[in-house]
Amino acid sequence: MAEDFTTNMLRMICGTLYFSTSMQASREMYGRSYFSLGVGERAALDQVVLASVAANFQNVTPEKLASQSTAKPAGFQIQSSPEDKTP
Repeated sequence: MAEDFTTNMLRMICGTLYFSTSMQASREMYGRSYFSLGVGERAALDQVVLASVAANFQNVTPEKLASQSTAKPAGFQIQSSPEDKTP
């Protein structure tokens, strides 16, 4: 995949917004900075922020998600022989 300036800029902006959201959610949920939280509190906060971002994305772009095709089966599939099929 080609790395271009626009893609990298978009990644940086998304990362910054995600980090800012985590910092704000930390203040609202625990009244402390993100960096002063324990491991369990950080994990819970990260789950909440990720779920919130995912829910907002799905609400904003339902037509984009609906147009995506389902994943094709990957790996080794069980091959059935014609004689296995009985009417």
